[in-house]
Amino acid sequence: TVGARVGGYGFRNPDSVDSTGHVAWDQCRMNGLGVFARRPLGRFFAEGGADVYFTESFPTGGADVPEGETRSRLSGLVTVAAGANVVETRRFVAYAQLGVGLEVTQFRFTSGMDTLEDRRALPLGFVGVGGELRFGRTSLGANLRAHVMGNYTAVYQADRDTWDPETNHLDVTAEAAAQGQFYVGYAL
Repeated sequence: TVGARVGGYGFRNPDSVDSTGHVAWDQCRMNGLGVFARRPLGRFFAEGGADVYFTESFPTGGADVPEGETRSRLSGLVTVAAGANVVETRRFVAYAQLGVGLEVTQFRFTSGMDTLEDRRALPLGFVGVGGELRFGRTSLGANLRAHVMGNYTAVYQADRDTWDPETNHLDVTAEAAAQGQFYVGYAL
């Protein structure tokens, strides 16, 4: 099966709590699109994918960013996954998957006239669940993935008289992110 997908993800944001008291997943909100190929192996399958993601607050709105600051991220993700069909009928399949990958990313933080930038290749891992409806050779599906991947934090003092690369820099830490994807596939 080959296919195309669209999706979005955001990092867990402990500083943003909704009206029900739940922590939001709106830090560094990104949208993107990609392609994938899946090879069935009985009830199991192998999947490879390539996606491009970019910072965007649509459709959920973005995390609160202090006035005068901007954060921009562009990422290319290459992933491989192994999965298993948990429920399978003639028209519907529910599955679980486990995957790893590499994210090549560019991040820019701007505050006033100051800019901090970084480019890196970062590892990532995920677990996911999904389902698809099959109509002959065509399938429409969706999945939800929980990632562990690199998130940027700007360590920054706005006073230009004390600008120092040791004081003002970008940190990258492994953090939890939630991702949702919608896709269309075609079985060759």
